[in-house]
Amino acid sequence: MCERGDKMLRYLFLSLLFICAPALAAGERLLFYKLGKADAEVYLLGSMHLARGDIYPLRAGIMQAFAGAETLAVELDISAGNQLQIQQMILARGSYPAGESIRDHLSATTWRSLQHYLSDTGLPTQMLERMRPGLLVTTLSTLEMMKLGLSPELGIDRYFLEQARGQKNIHEMETIEQQIGLLLDFPQEDLLVRQTLAQLENMADIMDELVSAWKRGDAPALKKLLLDDELAKNPEFRSVYERMFDQRNRAMTTQVEGFLRSSGRYFVVVGAGHLVGDQGIISLLEKKGYAPLQL
Repeated sequence: MCERGDKMLRYLFLSLLFICAPALAAGERLLFYKLGKADAEVYLLGSMHLARGDIYPLRAGIMQAFAGAETLAVELDISAGNQLQIQQMILARGSYPAGESIRDHLSATTWRSLQHYLSDTGLPTQMLERMRPGLLVTTLSTLEMMKLGLSPELGIDRYFLEQARGQKNIHEMETIEQQIGLLLDFPQEDLLVRQTLAQLENMADIMDELVSAWKRGDAPALKKLLLDDELAKNPEFRSVYERMFDQRNRAMTTQVEGFLRSSGRYFVVVGAGHLVGDQGIISLLEKKGYAPLQL
C-alpha cells in the first residue's frame, strides 16, 4: 500500500464522518462542561478529531482544568505505541478476501458513482475496491479532510494524550475492537456509500458549519447538524445512529458516573457528537440528577 495510504490507515478509526470535523478555534469557547459530587470533579470537553495547528492554544480555562486533573479519559488511546496494532486489525477486518470486492456489494448505480468519484479525484480504484464499505467511506472522508489541510496528528484527543503521557493516568473508555467494529460493521452498505459520496461533494461547506457551531459551544446547533438533519435525510440510518451514538453514550455516561462516585479530578475528552442531543452524555447525566455546567 502507498505511503499516504499507510499513514491514513493508522488513523481511520478517528475519522467516522458523523462524529468528527476540522478544528480551527484558538481561544474559542468550545463545548466544555464541569460537574462535581463529593470529592470528585469531572470536566467534559467535546473534541474534534482532525485539526490544524492554529487551533492552539486552547483557552486558559480549558488548559487550567486539564492541568489540575489527575486522570485523562479518552475514547481510545491513539498514541503512537498503539498505531501498529490498530492498523493491522483494520487491514485484517476491513478488506475483502481475494476474488471479492466492494462492487459485489453495491448496486450498479452506486458502483458507477463510486467509479466516477475515484476517477475524478485520481484515487486508485484497484486498491480501494478491496475495502469494505465502512473502511472505504472513512478513507475517502479522511482524504478529503486532509485536502482541506487537516491532520489527525493535530486533533484534540492526540494533543491531550501527548500532554498527559507520563504525567497523568490515562483511562480508555472504549476498546480498539469496539471502535473498529463501529467502523466496519455497517448495515445498509449501498446507502452508506451513496450518502458519503453525496456529502463529499459539499465537504468544505459541511465542515464550515460544524466548526462554527463547535467554536461557539452551540450544543443545539451541533445536535441539528450532526443528528437531526442527517436522520431527516436518511431515516434508514436510525439504527446506525443508535449504535454509533446512543449505545456508546450510555456506556460512557456510566463511566463518568463512576468517576463521580470516586474521588479526584478527571478530564474527559470525547467526540463532540457524544455530548449533544436527548441521548447525549450531558442530557443523560442531567436525567440522572447531575447538573453539568457549561463553561
